[in-house]
Amino acid sequence: MREYENMKRIFKINIILLGIALIAGCGDWTKPESIEIEKNSIEISNPELYAKYCAALREYKTTDHKVVYTTYDNVPTEAANGSEKLTMLPDSIDFVQMMNLEISETHQAEMKQLKETFGTRFVVRFSVKDCKAAYDAYVESLESEAEDAAPAVPTFAEYFAAEFEKVTDAVTLYGLDGFTFAFTGKNHDGMTAEQQAAYAAEQAADFAPLKAWIAANSSKVLFLEGNPQYILDSQVINAASYYILPTRECRSVGELGLFGLNAFTSGKLPENAKLIYSVETPSFIEEEYLVGQFVLGEQIPLASDWLAKDASFPKSGVAIWNVQRDYFNTSGVVYPNVRKAIKTMNPNE
Repeated sequence: MREYENMKRIFKINIILLGIALIAGCGDWTKPESIEIEKNSIEISNPELYAKYCAALREYKTTDHKVVYTTYDNVPTEAANGSEKLTMLPDSIDFVQMMNLEISETHQAEMKQLKETFGTRFVVRFSVKDCKAAYDAYVESLESEAEDAAPAVPTFAEYFAAEFEKVTDAVTLYGLDGFTFAFTGKNHDGMTAEQQAAYAAEQAADFAPLKAWIAANSSKVLFLEGNPQYILDSQVINAASYYILPTRECRSVGELGLFGLNAFTSGKLPENAKLIYSVETPSFIEEEYLVGQFVLGEQIPLASDWLAKDASFPKSGVAIWNVQRDYFNTSGVVYPNVRKAIKTMNPNE
């Protein structure tokens, strides 16, 4: 009930804010850069109403609703256009994953502003698969550069621990709300006893730093990205706030459902598990024409429509990768697909 009332309040205030913005200068809506100006003019012209909207939005984000998680390419240089400004993102986005661990002072200030004003939360990501690939490349480079003596090569465990620490240090340094741990995993049901033992040992080593971090950071949010049913450690599974399913390359909503159903019916997740489905923002590079596409259309609108419908297994939100691509369009409204997804999944927001 509280969620519904908050959604109605935000919807009503949005209508009023939109009217004020149109009166303030409707001609500027064709210019994407003017959106931030319109926000500021509303804040100045009717601060009381704007404050009510922000308070309602912050409260709404604490309720049970379909969340929007985005990945954002935070470039270290000064913003060249609106897509490089965090303050241009839609207010109702719940989580923003900063793709680069080094966050500029400008983006730090913008993160603080969005967190305090709209309750937006920020995370970073660590990928086991990417770490292993980076280690192999690092060892190869050391060996190729060595002339006579064998190079001093760190063990993978040492390299892994150092890379993991970089991510968790970033959480602390920038006051982030948590992080995403990406672990693809394997279906171990058909493995031999020997294979299962080796898999369990490898997985235990991969999760050891994470479990130590979880024990010391119970107040932080943890996303597990991958197939959660392939994780053997129930402590890790139960510690996750959300599970991001690896559905970016799916070609239909039917495939999204298959991933969700397999995770939910595995019997390895908590009953209240929150499953988030990954989609890609369509690429504007001609050679990448399939990125962000289902067979019948773009992933974001089709997935959000599917997520809005009832189901016998959890549909707790969407993870939109490379959100900055959605800034550019011919409609004159920035981030149109993300905005539409938010409205579709939570229609009264």
